[in-house]
Amino acid sequence: MRTSKFFKTGLLLFVASLGLISCGDDDKEPEIVVDPVSENVEYYIEGKVVADNAALDGVSVTAGEATATTDENGQYSLTVKDKKTYTVNFAKEGYKTVSDASVEIANNATNRSLVTLNVTMSKEGVAVTVDPESDKVITEKGEGETEDAQTVLTIPAGAVSTATDITLTPYLEAVATDVTSGSKEEAIPMTNIAISSSQDAALNQDVTLSVANVSSSDYYFDEVEVYEKTNARAIGDWKKYADAAFDKVTNSYIAAIKKGSSLNKDYSIRVKSEKNVSETKNDEILKEDSYSNAGNMSATTYDIPYTAKLGWEISASGLDEGALSLVKAAIAAQEGGSEGVYTVNKTFTAHVSGDYILYFSCKAKYVEKEYTFSIAGKKVTVKVKHYLGVEFVYTNQSSSMHGGGSIG
Repeated sequence: MRTSKFFKTGLLLFVASLGLISCGDDDKEPEIVVDPVSENVEYYIEGKVVADNAALDGVSVTAGEATATTDENGQYSLTVKDKKTYTVNFAKEGYKTVSDASVEIANNATNRSLVTLNVTMSKEGVAVTVDPESDKVITEKGEGETEDAQTVLTIPAGAVSTATDITLTPYLEAVATDVTSGSKEEAIPMTNIAISSSQDAALNQDVTLSVANVSSSDYYFDEVEVYEKTNARAIGDWKKYADAAFDKVTNSYIAAIKKGSSLNKDYSIRVKSEKNVSETKNDEILKEDSYSNAGNMSATTYDIPYTAKLGWEISASGLDEGALSLVKAAIAAQEGGSEGVYTVNKTFTAHVSGDYILYFSCKAKYVEKEYTFSIAGKKVTVKVKHYLGVEFVYTNQSSSMHGGGSIG
């Protein structure tokens, strides 16, 4: 009897000890952490700076307190905190400063999303002294340097009343990519020309402004106009000034800056176009996956590397090289930077709570456009795909809720 009683007491203690063990780690509450991705909100402005169709390094880029410098590929990256429109400045010694570029972090932007701003910078022109008694031919390279010059200003004797230093600087405005869907007709800039004069006086005679055609004289735009900038500080504040005529002998577009006008002004040479813009799309997945921390009661971190696509590319089947070079130059002036899709490597780091699963998706945002021009009497249409940035979508879900979850 005593043995049986002892055995029963021991069995009860053993069962009790098993109960204590089962209430240990298996019943531990999962460690819940605040995801720093949602706690630390930030957005990225990325892009590429080019000059003369080549990457430009050493450019200082600023947007408020955010600063960066372009690398050997001309690329830069800015981190900002707020959803708003940013004015971005680009500066490098010897180049015309870009101080009016803008880019928007939209109200519906997801945390850690990325927008792009590509910019073309131009070298400052060389000043030339013009006097009332002499004819002068000026380019961005200086006096009389017309070979391979982009712009030429021909000033007859008597056009100015006193000696003045005049500088010609061709440039492109850094405008945000047009994402307004629909069809429109507009005159898009091939180039802008900043003309500065040390003596701001009205012209006594007409002067001639010429802009070189980027292709052979067999390929030229039929409908070209000249605009003048009405407010020197406002981007996009232009009005039509005159029509330009193509001259096959000089292979250039020519217009008159009329008597009474100022040489201290910006002019724009524009080509008429028909443009069709799609809705913004995000159906191109750059990376999509999940990470499971199910069964682990401790929180952890997880790094998600991905490659973003930026820039733009042209699809122009059946177009010969002469017409294509003409079209590419006009579209580059409109879309920013130079043709080509480039990549940016990023890493997205998230904290995952204990017994949770992280689902994530990185999607490219882009628009598709069609441009139609009239070239040497023929209609030419090309397609453009412009990558606008990246949208990052993620969600953390308790493993107890897991049912093959996904994200939209």
